[in-house]
Amino acid sequence: MKVWINKAQEEEKSEEYSNAVVFSMLNKKGTGNLGTNFEDIWRRFNLEQIDKIFEDLLVIGAAIFATDRRIPRRRLEGYSSEYKYKDNWTRNIKINIPVLEYERWNLAKNDLETFLNFLTGDEWEIVFRTTQYRYRNGKYSRRKYKNQGLMIETKEFDCISLFSGGLDSFCGALHLLEKQKNVFFVTCMEHRLLRKRVTELFEVVKEDYPNVNKEIYIFSTNPGKPQDVNDEFINKFVEDTSRSRSFLFMAAAIAVASIVKPKDGVYIPENGFIGINLPLTKSRLGSCSTRTTHVWALRQLNTILEIVGIDVPISNFYAHKTKGEIVEEFKDNITFRKCAGRTLSCSHPTHGRMAKTSPPINCGYCYPCMIRRASLNKIDFDNTEYIEHFNDDYKLSTEMIEKYGNPYSGRAKDLIAVLQALHMYENNTDGDYYKKALINLGNLSLDEVMIFERVCKKSLEELNDMMVNIAKTNDIKLTDYIGIKQDV
Repeated sequence: MKVWINKAQEEEKSEEYSNAVVFSMLNKKGTGNLGTNFEDIWRRFNLEQIDKIFEDLLVIGAAIFATDRRIPRRRLEGYSSEYKYKDNWTRNIKINIPVLEYERWNLAKNDLETFLNFLTGDEWEIVFRTTQYRYRNGKYSRRKYKNQGLMIETKEFDCISLFSGGLDSFCGALHLLEKQKNVFFVTCMEHRLLRKRVTELFEVVKEDYPNVNKEIYIFSTNPGKPQDVNDEFINKFVEDTSRSRSFLFMAAAIAVASIVKPKDGVYIPENGFIGINLPLTKSRLGSCSTRTTHVWALRQLNTILEIVGIDVPISNFYAHKTKGEIVEEFKDNITFRKCAGRTLSCSHPTHGRMAKTSPPINCGYCYPCMIRRASLNKIDFDNTEYIEHFNDDYKLSTEMIEKYGNPYSGRAKDLIAVLQALHMYENNTDGDYYKKALINLGNLSLDEVMIFERVCKKSLEELNDMMVNIAKTNDIKLTDYIGIKQDV
């Protein structure tokens, strides 16, 4: 699949891209199909522009995200002979992106392709072309930002931290604020309801930690239907997975860092079990999970930044912790206990409408939700509302498996995978099983294999303890799936 990106002006496609789908980030409303509010980054600091290399990074992040969300993994029979698959997952994508700093990005081209291949599970070919068009740089109405109280008066921030509204990033915020760090938070808004929830959490944090500088930037990137696609196929250009989202997230954080110049760089707080992305079963490759916080991915991204001359290190101080160990740090923290139930860990927080309750809500049955539940079970504190509180059909049980057990599309598919993983954990006799599994993933040193073996085993213990407790309440037959040997 070939993709052509227009930036601030519509540019004529080269002959090679005559059949390419198009995403346009045009300034005029109604003429583009890739909308963002990136300009708020510099305008809120009363600046008319951002350095070219950081503007390029934002455009690249948005271009990759739009392509990832709109180019379907499923086959489009009859669409184009160039749109080929090796399997039902891997896409072949050649994307042409306009950049201001062509020479610098071309030096990083191969490393960026390797990073994206690992991140999304596809085969990327990046082609950069030179442009002089700037993205919403120049004069603007300062009054608008001042009247809305959006102007930022200080640049005194120690670090940038991603603040997704999830449990890990919320704990990460508390971790930094407890250390009296001045933190600039960055949030990606995928829908308006999420913006409201993140703002609500930030306001509590702002009130509870008054003695340090805090600010938040909530950005949006909305890829519409691609242009230059005929009507027969246009509605098929949509994709549920979005593994590149966190790359876009970090691009925005780095852009903010280019202005405030934090001495500690950018933090992306996430537990090590999700970060390492160990497949739950041999047939499941973690397709819906992010790989951005994988230790190799962070190393690769830092290498890319170094090549293009961006001196903003990215790190994850929770890389070697389980989610349970993260929340345990704050089990007695007043702010945590007020807000933990309002954080969102869910992979599809809009599913609440199925139970006739208002989204966003944690579904309780997806993989991230079950890891969340396991962590809160560890500290015996979970004030979260899950969909099952409104509809018994979504309780973790064998009945749910019987009703929604399609292994590919059923709502119980993650539950089945977790139970299978726990069965392996409970009944496995190979003491080196998880070491071997981690080695097979690749890109880890032997020391890292040993560290993440502990993280994986402890995370599975947390999941196991949670599932046993739920089995006692919901359906004792769940333990038959696991094959638990002890009397529960």
